[in-house]
Amino acid sequence: MSSTIYTPSSTTPARMMMTTKSKTMKTREPNTSSSSLTSSLTSSFFPTRGGRASSSSSMRTKAIDPQVALAVAQQNLSLALVLGAEGVLNSQRMPSDFIGRPDLPKLAPGIAGCATAFALINSDNDVVTPIGLAVGALACLYVIKIEFDRLNETKDDPLDWPGPKVFPGGLLVFGLLQFLTNAQGFVREM
Repeated sequence: MSSTIYTPSSTTPARMMMTTKSKTMKTREPNTSSSSLTSSLTSSFFPTRGGRASSSSSMRTKAIDPQVALAVAQQNLSLALVLGAEGVLNSQRMPSDFIGRPDLPKLAPGIAGCATAFALINSDNDVVTPIGLAVGALACLYVIKIEFDRLNETKDDPLDWPGPKVFPGGLLVFGLLQFLTNAQGFVREM
């Protein structure tokens, strides 16, 4: 009675052994040179961004999945669109002397930063994607600061539900969550 012991991957260095009742005999040892072994191990364990393995030995591995990068980019764009829409609509709706009214020139860097982060992350480039995540995180920090200041300036009106603080409060939470998303993606990229 004999049994065969081997590893599941044919690209990894493995020795197939046949065992009999009392002796062990080597039947096959794969031909593995140093360069082919390195490239096969690298391609097996560290696929590139698109899921395709590279045969070059200087391949850079990616820790963030392309679908995750796309989701982060879309959320950056969503934050930019919501900031812009809320800023335009409420600046037209609220009187000019209303404390806590959105200030479009103050919101412009946050909107531009989130839109830029969207474009950079969507480039699917090994160098540009982390830069896009960093830009997105910085833009979100700016949005958090602007919306926090706006939330503190706005007077609470108990007769107006949900109240004038709902927009800066909601955007503050949205900016915080998006900052965490960008920061986590950036850390995974490094």
